[in-house]
Amino acid sequence: MHECQAELIKTTFPWSLVFRVTLSNQGHSIRESLIVKAVDPKGPSDPLEGERELHFYRSIYPQLPLPKPSLYFLGVDEASGWNVIMLEDLAFGYRIPQQPYQWTPAELQAVLRAYAILHSASLVPPASDRNWLNPRHENQLDFDSISGQVEAVQRAGIWGELPELPDLIAYARASSQEYADTAVALLHNDTTPTNAALPINLDSQPAMLIDWQDAGFGMPEMDLAYLDLQPFLCAHLIPRSELLSTYWKMRAEIEGVILSPEERLKRQLHADLVMALWLTRPASRMASHPYPPGSHPRIHWDSLFGIIYNRLKDLAHEINP
Repeated sequence: MHECQAELIKTTFPWSLVFRVTLSNQGHSIRESLIVKAVDPKGPSDPLEGERELHFYRSIYPQLPLPKPSLYFLGVDEASGWNVIMLEDLAFGYRIPQQPYQWTPAELQAVLRAYAILHSASLVPPASDRNWLNPRHENQLDFDSISGQVEAVQRAGIWGELPELPDLIAYARASSQEYADTAVALLHNDTTPTNAALPINLDSQPAMLIDWQDAGFGMPEMDLAYLDLQPFLCAHLIPRSELLSTYWKMRAEIEGVILSPEERLKRQLHADLVMALWLTRPASRMASHPYPPGSHPRIHWDSLFGIIYNRLKDLAHEINP
């Protein structure tokens, strides 16, 4: 006879819950556990967001060339209508840090190794079958609304002046047109310490990317830009130039031929700027409707506000050296 205990271990959104479910045989010391993710498809404002991860596990996950947890079940709970994903519990073979956390250089190299493998693979579905993935960040930017979004954060007393903003917007408009037809890769879009399970052997093994709720497609540099725009400065224990050099060295080991250093820098500047401007929209929402003090989302944004603002200031100097 089996007994079951469920522990809620992650609540990013109220409509997306992650449990560790422990099974035990009565009269025996054997205890097994698995991870159960339950997603209410009616919860998010965007219907595709509630279905995205289910689509990912059905279509892309079998071909994913990275270490990955075993998938035990994928379906819909008839009683609630929630999507259910049952996965292997990684607690016994991997380490998953909890925020706030900064990756060590060795840990970050394992994350970059995972990125290099992911971005080198041809995993993006054809255009006719990718509408469920998050679209390119460039296509989500409303350039005419960015100034108002920044002003909302400034009115809340969180950000100071940003006189270079028109230059940043103009540069991003032009670079988005330049890279409109460039090749795209599958993006994780949410590689934080809690979503990158770390292997025991950091010297040779990639991190295991988990939680594909935000999976999308775009220039690979967008995932690298996200590393630089996370709360708690998660990826700042390696200098940015070294981080990018390490990533491209790993890409070269897989693909042989990579872009020139000049083109890599140009593409990364575009991605960094687009990502920073893309974050002004959620920043304006959080500034206008803040979470309660002490709550996890409030702690998250209390850290992230300053990081976004400082990155925008730095990017102004990078586009106008």
